[in-house]
Amino acid sequence: MKKSQRHVLIVEDNAFLAKAMRKVLSANGLRVSAVESAQEAIKIIDVDTPHLLLLDLLLPHIDGFAVLEHRKEKKQSFAVIICSNLSDKATKDKCKAFGISAFVVKSDMDDEELWPVVEKYLK
Repeated sequence: MKKSQRHVLIVEDNAFLAKAMRKVLSANGLRVSAVESAQEAIKIIDVDTPHLLLLDLLLPHIDGFAVLEHRKEKKQSFAVIICSNLSDKATKDKCKAFGISAFVVKSDMDDEELWPVVEKYLK
């Protein structure tokens, strides 16, 4: 499968961060969708399943764990990279229990560091 056919879904309520992530991923030939809520993410996942999900945990109304729960209930197997500033052990352990691929602390990451993490899970 060619990179250009790969679909990445960004779930991020910070428009600036979502735009920066989209720019990096699009520049590398990926098809990128971006939404601001868990509800929107679940709708997309069910009709246009991504190869990779970049998921924030702190979202309006319903948190990112709802998306992880939905993925588990539907037995979907796409890669998930958590992109959150919640970095305590309990949060990371809860995410690991959902079988995530990686956990990235947003405040520690810049544009140049995003692509290598994403690329690793699209091979």
